[in-house]
Amino acid sequence: MRGFNVSDDLDFSEGACGICHAVLADISRTGFMVETAEYPEGVRARITDPSGDSVGEGSDITWAPAILEAEINAGFLDDEAADKLSPFLTGRRDQIRVAEMSGYGRVVNTASMIISDIWSAGGSVEVRRDGPGIEVILYSAEGDEIVSAASGFCPVCAVNIAASRVPSIRRRMASRKSRNTGMEKYERGVTGRVAWRRNRIHVSLLENGEVIGRNWGCCIAYATVRAEIDAGFGSSKWNRIFKNYCDLCPLKHFWFGKSMGALGNRILQRMTRVGVREHVRMEDYITVDILSGDRRVGCGIGTLCSFSATVNALLRSDASLILKPDPADGFPYP
Repeated sequence: MRGFNVSDDLDFSEGACGICHAVLADISRTGFMVETAEYPEGVRARITDPSGDSVGEGSDITWAPAILEAEINAGFLDDEAADKLSPFLTGRRDQIRVAEMSGYGRVVNTASMIISDIWSAGGSVEVRRDGPGIEVILYSAEGDEIVSAASGFCPVCAVNIAASRVPSIRRRMASRKSRNTGMEKYERGVTGRVAWRRNRIHVSLLENGEVIGRNWGCCIAYATVRAEIDAGFGSSKWNRIFKNYCDLCPLKHFWFGKSMGALGNRILQRMTRVGVREHVRMEDYITVDILSGDRRVGCGIGTLCSFSATVNALLRSDASLILKPDPADGFPYP
Protein backbone atom coordinates (compact mmCIF):
# COMPACT_ATOMS: atom_id res chain seq x y z
CA MET A 1 0.00 0.00 0.00
CA ARG A 2 1.15 3.54 -0.59
CA GLY A 3 1.61 5.93 2.30
CA PHE A 4 0.55 9.55 2.54
CA ASN A 5 3.09 12.32 2.54
CA VAL A 6 2.36 13.75 5.98
CA SER A 7 3.53 17.28 5.18
CA ASP A 8 1.43 17.53 2.03
CA ASP A 9 -1.67 15.40 2.58
CA LEU A 10 -2.51 15.31 6.27
CA ASP A 11 -3.55 18.20 8.48
CA PHE A 12 -3.14 17.25 12.13
CA SER A 13 -5.15 20.28 13.20
CA GLU A 14 -8.14 18.25 11.98
CA GLY A 15 -7.34 15.54 14.51
CA ALA A 16 -7.51 11.78 14.14
CA CYS A 17 -11.17 12.00 13.13
CA GLY A 18 -10.50 14.47 10.32
CA ILE A 19 -7.49 12.45 9.13
CA CYS A 20 -9.55 9.23 9.11
CA HIS A 21 -12.10 10.90 6.83
CA ALA A 22 -9.37 12.41 4.61
CA VAL A 23 -7.85 8.96 4.07
CA LEU A 24 -11.31 7.52 3.41
CA ALA A 25 -11.89 10.18 0.75
CA ASP A 26 -8.59 9.30 -0.93
CA ILE A 27 -9.05 5.54 -0.98
CA SER A 28 -12.69 5.82 -2.06
CA ARG A 29 -11.56 7.74 -5.15
CA THR A 30 -9.10 4.98 -6.00
CA GLY A 31 -11.57 2.10 -5.79
CA PHE A 32 -11.05 0.69 -2.30
CA MET A 33 -14.10 -0.38 -0.29
CA VAL A 34 -14.66 -0.04 3.46
CA GLU A 35 -16.96 -2.49 5.22
CA THR A 36 -18.14 -2.37 8.84
CA ALA A 37 -19.94 -4.82 11.13
CA GLU A 38 -21.03 -4.53 14.75
CA TYR A 39 -20.03 -7.22 17.25
CA PRO A 40 -20.36 -7.48 21.05
CA GLU A 41 -17.25 -5.44 21.84
CA GLY A 42 -17.76 -2.72 19.26
CA VAL A 43 -17.27 -2.53 15.50
CA ARG A 44 -14.99 -4.36 13.09
CA ALA A 45 -13.85 -2.68 9.88
CA ARG A 46 -12.27 -4.15 6.76
CA ILE A 47 -10.82 -2.49 3.68
CA THR A 48 -10.73 -4.34 0.36
CA ASP A 49 -8.90 -3.37 -2.80
CA PRO A 50 -10.57 -3.03 -6.22
CA SER A 51 -10.09 -6.77 -6.83
CA GLY A 52 -11.90 -7.64 -3.56
CA ASP A 53 -8.86 -8.70 -1.55
CA SER A 54 -8.66 -7.60 2.10
CA VAL A 55 -5.81 -5.16 2.72
CA GLY A 56 -6.47 -4.01 6.28
CA GLU A 57 -8.71 -4.68 9.28
CA GLY A 58 -9.43 -2.88 12.54
CA SER A 59 -11.71 -2.92 15.57
CA ASP A 60 -12.73 -0.29 18.11
CA ILE A 61 -15.69 0.86 20.19
CA THR A 62 -17.48 2.42 17.20
CA TRP A 63 -17.24 2.82 13.44
CA ALA A 64 -14.75 5.62 12.74
CA PRO A 65 -11.86 4.52 15.00
CA ALA A 66 -12.25 0.95 13.71
CA ILE A 67 -11.91 2.32 10.17
CA LEU A 68 -8.85 4.38 11.14
CA GLU A 69 -7.14 1.27 12.53
CA ALA A 70 -7.93 -0.58 9.30
CA GLU A 71 -6.44 2.34 7.32
CA ILE A 72 -3.27 2.19 9.43
CA ASN A 73 -3.01 -1.59 9.13
CA ALA A 74 -3.51 -1.35 5.36
CA GLY A 75 -0.48 0.95 5.12
CA PHE A 76 -2.33 3.98 3.83
CA LEU A 77 -0.52 6.19 6.36
CA ASP A 78 3.25 6.42 6.61
CA ASP A 79 5.02 5.34 9.78
CA GLU A 80 5.28 8.87 11.19
CA ALA A 81 1.55 9.50 10.90
CA ALA A 82 0.67 6.02 12.16
CA ASP A 83 2.90 6.48 15.22
CA LYS A 84 1.15 9.77 16.07
CA LEU A 85 -2.37 8.36 15.67
CA SER A 86 -2.10 4.81 17.04
CA PRO A 87 -1.95 5.84 20.74
CA PHE A 88 -5.43 7.38 20.36
CA LEU A 89 -7.07 4.16 19.21
CA THR A 90 -8.90 2.30 21.97
CA GLY A 91 -6.84 -0.41 23.61
CA ARG A 92 -8.25 -3.90 23.94
CA ARG A 93 -8.78 -3.64 27.70
CA ASP A 94 -10.70 -0.39 27.34
CA GLN A 95 -12.80 -1.88 24.52
CA ILE A 96 -13.88 -4.71 26.81
CA ARG A 97 -14.70 -2.33 29.67
CA VAL A 98 -16.71 0.01 27.41
CA ALA A 99 -18.61 -2.99 26.01
CA GLU A 100 -19.75 -3.87 29.54
CA MET A 101 -21.71 -0.60 29.51
CA SER A 102 -23.15 -0.78 25.99
CA GLY A 103 -21.27 -2.63 23.24
CA TYR A 104 -22.10 -3.23 19.57
CA GLY A 105 -20.66 0.11 18.51
CA ARG A 106 -23.06 2.20 20.60
CA VAL A 107 -21.54 4.98 22.71
CA VAL A 108 -23.97 7.93 22.63
CA ASN A 109 -26.70 6.82 25.04
CA THR A 110 -24.17 5.62 27.59
CA ALA A 111 -22.20 8.87 27.36
CA SER A 112 -25.44 10.80 27.79
CA MET A 113 -26.22 8.93 31.01
CA ILE A 114 -22.67 9.37 32.30
CA ILE A 115 -22.67 13.11 31.60
CA SER A 116 -26.10 13.53 33.20
CA ASP A 117 -25.00 11.62 36.31
CA ILE A 118 -21.84 13.72 36.68
CA TRP A 119 -23.72 17.02 36.36
CA SER A 120 -26.60 15.92 38.60
CA ALA A 121 -24.03 15.18 41.31
CA GLY A 122 -22.63 18.70 40.94
CA GLY A 123 -19.62 17.75 38.82
CA SER A 124 -18.65 18.73 35.30
CA VAL A 125 -17.16 17.32 32.10
CA GLU A 126 -14.42 19.23 30.27
CA VAL A 127 -13.17 18.61 26.73
CA ARG A 128 -9.86 19.69 25.23
CA ARG A 129 -7.48 18.75 22.45
CA ASP A 130 -4.63 16.34 23.17
CA GLY A 131 -2.37 16.26 20.12
CA PRO A 132 -4.36 14.62 17.32
CA GLY A 133 -6.82 13.27 19.89
CA ILE A 134 -9.43 14.52 22.34
CA GLU A 135 -9.12 14.42 26.12
CA VAL A 136 -12.12 14.36 28.45
CA ILE A 137 -11.86 15.05 32.18
CA LEU A 138 -14.64 14.13 34.61
CA TYR A 139 -14.73 16.39 37.68
CA SER A 140 -16.46 15.89 41.03
CA ALA A 141 -18.68 18.49 42.71
CA GLU A 142 -15.60 19.61 44.67
CA GLY A 143 -13.71 20.29 41.44
CA ASP A 144 -11.42 17.30 41.82
CA GLU A 145 -10.54 15.19 38.79
CA ILE A 146 -12.30 11.82 38.96
CA VAL A 147 -10.76 10.33 35.83
CA SER A 148 -9.59 11.36 32.37
CA ALA A 149 -9.09 9.61 29.06
CA ALA A 150 -8.08 10.48 25.53
CA SER A 151 -9.61 9.21 22.31
CA GLY A 152 -8.78 9.82 18.69
CA PHE A 153 -12.37 10.64 17.98
CA CYS A 154 -15.36 12.38 19.46
CA PRO A 155 -15.46 13.40 23.14
CA VAL A 156 -18.39 10.97 23.46
CA CYS A 157 -15.91 8.12 22.88
CA ALA A 158 -13.52 9.59 25.43
CA VAL A 159 -16.35 9.92 27.98
CA ASN A 160 -17.10 6.20 27.60
CA ILE A 161 -13.46 5.22 27.92
CA ALA A 162 -12.87 7.42 30.98
CA ALA A 163 -16.03 6.30 32.77
CA SER A 164 -15.37 2.63 32.06
CA ARG A 165 -12.13 2.91 34.06
CA VAL A 166 -14.09 3.76 37.23
CA PRO A 167 -15.58 0.46 38.49
CA SER A 168 -18.53 2.09 40.27
CA ILE A 169 -19.56 4.06 37.17
CA ARG A 170 -19.03 1.04 34.90
CA ARG A 171 -21.22 -1.15 37.09
CA ARG A 172 -23.94 1.50 37.24
CA MET A 173 -23.98 1.89 33.45
CA ALA A 174 -23.90 -1.88 32.94
CA SER A 175 -27.01 -2.21 35.14
CA ARG A 176 -28.86 0.10 32.72
CA LYS A 177 -27.68 -1.76 29.61
CA SER A 178 -30.40 -2.77 27.17
CA ARG A 179 -30.82 -4.00 23.62
CA ASN A 180 -29.67 -1.59 20.97
CA THR A 181 -29.61 -1.21 17.19
CA GLY A 182 -26.04 -2.50 16.96
CA MET A 183 -27.05 -5.73 18.69
CA GLU A 184 -29.97 -6.18 16.30
CA LYS A 185 -27.73 -5.58 13.29
CA TYR A 186 -25.21 -8.12 14.64
CA GLU A 187 -27.91 -10.76 15.17
CA ARG A 188 -29.27 -10.21 11.66
CA GLY A 189 -25.83 -10.10 10.03
CA VAL A 190 -26.28 -6.56 8.70
CA THR A 191 -23.07 -4.96 7.42
CA GLY A 192 -22.23 -1.49 6.21
CA ARG A 193 -20.37 -0.09 3.22
CA VAL A 194 -18.81 3.31 3.75
CA ALA A 195 -17.48 5.63 1.06
CA TRP A 196 -16.67 9.29 0.47
CA ARG A 197 -18.47 10.69 -2.57
CA ARG A 198 -19.41 14.24 -3.59
CA ASN A 199 -17.72 15.73 -0.51
CA ARG A 200 -19.72 13.70 2.01
CA ILE A 201 -19.98 10.23 3.51
CA HIS A 202 -22.34 7.69 1.93
CA VAL A 203 -23.34 4.50 3.78
CA SER A 204 -25.28 1.49 2.53
CA LEU A 205 -26.53 -1.27 4.85
CA LEU A 206 -26.71 -4.82 3.51
CA GLU A 207 -28.52 -7.91 4.73
CA ASN A 208 -28.06 -11.20 2.87
CA GLY A 209 -26.39 -9.28 0.06
CA GLU A 210 -29.32 -6.90 -0.43
CA VAL A 211 -29.27 -3.17 0.33
CA ILE A 212 -31.84 -2.48 3.05
CA GLY A 213 -30.96 1.16 3.74
CA ARG A 214 -28.73 3.93 2.45
CA ASN A 215 -28.08 7.57 3.25
CA TRP A 216 -25.38 10.21 3.48
CA GLY A 217 -24.08 12.58 6.14
CA CYS A 218 -21.34 14.88 7.36
CA CYS A 219 -19.29 12.06 8.91
CA ILE A 220 -19.16 8.27 9.23
CA ALA A 221 -21.37 8.18 12.33
CA TYR A 222 -24.07 10.53 11.05
CA ALA A 223 -24.25 8.80 7.67
CA THR A 224 -24.46 5.37 9.32
CA VAL A 225 -27.28 6.37 11.66
CA ARG A 226 -29.18 8.03 8.82
CA ALA A 227 -28.82 4.77 6.85
CA GLU A 228 -30.09 2.85 9.89
CA ILE A 229 -33.16 5.08 10.04
CA ASP A 230 -33.72 4.48 6.31
CA ALA A 231 -33.53 0.72 7.00
CA GLY A 232 -36.16 0.98 9.75
CA PHE A 233 -33.87 0.69 12.80
CA GLY A 234 -34.23 2.79 15.93
CA SER A 235 -37.14 4.16 17.91
CA SER A 236 -39.52 6.65 16.33
CA LYS A 237 -38.83 9.11 19.18
CA TRP A 238 -35.03 9.00 18.71
CA ASN A 239 -35.38 9.20 14.93
CA ARG A 240 -37.57 12.32 15.19
CA ILE A 241 -35.02 13.95 17.53
CA PHE A 242 -32.21 13.08 15.13
CA LYS A 243 -34.08 14.43 12.08
CA ASN A 244 -34.97 17.61 13.96
CA TYR A 245 -31.30 18.20 14.76
CA CYS A 246 -30.26 17.71 11.13
CA ASP A 247 -33.03 20.11 10.06
CA LEU A 248 -31.63 22.73 12.46
CA CYS A 249 -27.93 22.21 11.66
CA PRO A 250 -26.59 25.29 9.83
CA LEU A 251 -23.47 23.54 8.54
CA LYS A 252 -25.26 22.35 5.41
CA HIS A 253 -25.54 25.95 4.22
CA PHE A 254 -21.78 26.44 3.79
CA TRP A 255 -20.42 22.96 3.16
CA PHE A 256 -16.61 22.83 3.22
CA GLY A 257 -16.07 19.34 1.92
CA LYS A 258 -14.74 18.40 5.36
CA SER A 259 -16.13 15.98 7.92
CA MET A 260 -17.78 17.26 11.07
CA GLY A 261 -14.87 15.83 13.05
CA ALA A 262 -12.31 17.81 11.05
CA LEU A 263 -14.16 21.07 11.70
CA GLY A 264 -14.80 20.32 15.38
CA ASN A 265 -11.15 19.42 15.94
CA ARG A 266 -9.98 22.68 14.37
CA ILE A 267 -12.29 24.68 16.63
CA LEU A 268 -11.20 22.80 19.76
CA GLN A 269 -7.55 23.29 18.86
CA ARG A 270 -8.14 27.02 18.47
CA MET A 271 -10.06 27.18 21.76
CA THR A 272 -7.14 25.52 23.56
CA ARG A 273 -4.72 28.00 22.01
CA VAL A 274 -6.65 31.10 23.07
CA GLY A 275 -7.61 29.79 26.52
CA VAL A 276 -11.32 29.21 25.89
CA ARG A 277 -12.72 26.04 27.47
CA GLU A 278 -15.59 23.69 26.66
CA HIS A 279 -17.89 21.86 29.09
CA VAL A 280 -20.24 19.10 27.95
CA ARG A 281 -23.68 18.44 29.50
CA MET A 282 -26.93 16.76 28.55
CA GLU A 283 -30.33 18.30 27.91
CA ASP A 284 -32.54 17.09 25.07
CA TYR A 285 -29.34 17.00 23.01
CA ILE A 286 -25.64 16.76 23.79
CA THR A 287 -24.90 20.36 24.77
CA VAL A 288 -21.58 22.21 25.00
CA ASP A 289 -20.92 25.46 26.81
CA ILE A 290 -18.01 27.62 25.65
CA LEU A 291 -16.39 29.31 28.64
CA SER A 292 -14.07 32.30 28.80
CA GLY A 293 -12.87 32.29 32.39
CA ASP A 294 -16.03 31.56 34.38
CA ARG A 295 -18.30 33.30 31.86
CA ARG A 296 -20.37 31.32 29.37
CA VAL A 297 -19.90 32.92 25.96
CA GLY A 298 -21.56 30.33 23.73
CA CYS A 299 -23.67 27.21 23.65
CA GLY A 300 -24.29 24.55 21.00
CA ILE A 301 -26.13 21.28 20.54
CA GLY A 302 -25.39 17.98 18.81
CA THR A 303 -26.75 14.46 18.68
CA LEU A 304 -24.17 11.76 18.04
CA CYS A 305 -21.02 13.66 18.93
CA SER A 306 -19.96 16.83 20.64
CA PHE A 307 -17.90 17.81 17.59
CA SER A 308 -21.21 18.73 15.97
CA ALA A 309 -22.19 20.60 19.13
CA THR A 310 -18.85 22.42 19.07
CA VAL A 311 -19.36 23.56 15.47
CA ASN A 312 -22.94 24.52 16.34
CA ALA A 313 -21.71 26.54 19.35
CA LEU A 314 -19.21 28.45 17.23
CA LEU A 315 -21.94 29.40 14.77
CA ARG A 316 -24.30 30.54 17.53
CA SER A 317 -21.84 32.33 19.84
CA ASP A 318 -19.49 35.29 19.80
CA ALA A 319 -17.05 33.69 17.41
CA SER A 320 -14.60 36.60 17.71
CA LEU A 321 -13.37 35.14 21.01
CA ILE A 322 -12.18 32.04 19.17
CA LEU A 323 -11.42 33.38 15.70
CA LYS A 324 -9.52 36.50 16.79
CA PRO A 325 -6.32 36.59 14.73
CA ASP A 326 -2.87 35.89 16.09
CA PRO A 327 -0.32 38.73 15.85
CA ALA A 328 0.98 39.19 12.32
CA ASP A 329 4.57 38.12 12.99
CA GLY A 330 7.28 38.45 10.37
CA PHE A 331 6.65 42.01 9.19
CA PRO A 332 9.72 44.26 8.91
CA TYR A 333 8.49 46.58 11.67
CA PRO A 334 7.56 46.11 15.35
